[in-house]
Amino acid sequence: MKIKQGFILKQVANQYVVVPVDKAAINFNGMITLNHSSKILYDALAKDVTEQDLVNILLEEYDLSEEYAVRDVKSFIKLLEERNVIE
Repeated sequence: MKIKQGFILKQVANQYVVVPVDKAAINFNGMITLNHSSKILYDALAKDVTEQDLVNILLEEYDLSEEYAVRDVKSFIKLLEERNVIE
């Protein structure tokens, strides 16, 4: 899975936001605010990665259990799928 074309990541003050551009802006009105861990996952989704790749990225970055990392990744992917941001 990876981020669809038409979505860009911007830093606004101390926040990261995903905003639609071009044709993506027609179907998606608004933006998605990311925390530090979701920004790391979003960056990884610039290339085609698996859910397990994302879990491994969180495990390398943070001191947390695999169960917690899996839950966070699934939640983040669900959000992006609901907003039609990943393919």
